[in-house]
Amino acid sequence: MVRATGIASLLRLVRRKATGAAAEVRYARRRTLGSEEWTQPIRTMTFTVLDCEMTGLDPARDEILSIGAVRIRNGRIVMAERFYQVFKPTEAVSPKEVILIHGLGPDEVSRGLPLGDALERLLAFIGDSVVIGHFTSVDLSFLNAALASRKERSLKNPALDTRLLYAWWRRRTSPAGQAAADANLEDIVIEMGLPRYPAHHAFYDALTTGMVFLKLLGDFEASGAVQFRALYREAGVY
Repeated sequence: MVRATGIASLLRLVRRKATGAAAEVRYARRRTLGSEEWTQPIRTMTFTVLDCEMTGLDPARDEILSIGAVRIRNGRIVMAERFYQVFKPTEAVSPKEVILIHGLGPDEVSRGLPLGDALERLLAFIGDSVVIGHFTSVDLSFLNAALASRKERSLKNPALDTRLLYAWWRRRTSPAGQAAADANLEDIVIEMGLPRYPAHHAFYDALTTGMVFLKLLGDFEASGAVQFRALYREAGVY
């Protein structure tokens, strides 16, 4: 998950890199909103909540350190369907940074797999489900950079961002109708009274993001919006 520091610069970086195949996918997705596609009820769909922990913020230079994911089916997190993998970065990573920020010990990182060895397994886990994340565009930019370096296809699943869904919720519930700017996951969890897990750990951040999504989704559906295209219109990023 992206830390609160450097959010503005990170968003500028992602927007600057939002070209090529990824931009074409987003354009195609947006065009479907005016068609008869994506009218299926949200609760009938399968989602994969994804979180990547990285050594930095630039997918052209930095690396994925770990990935966590959980499945949502029928409006529930399915704990039996989860993915977690630590990777061994090619660049030197400070033991202090690893332990204090990402919740990983140096020994765990040293035993990690090369990222390429797990990409196929990750893509099989995601399948054709809808991807969910917090700052999802960042995670996708890193995953697609890793796939491109191996001359593999980009991940083109439709994707949602809980940050955008939270902004929708704040516009409806705050007295002034204002959305918080780029709220981080920990603050949202506290505000909503949800269980707290260790932050900046790929699996626990994926689990936390899944809980936030389901909490917000309940209010979204209660507003009368039950089709997926309505949800994508508010929170879709890819």
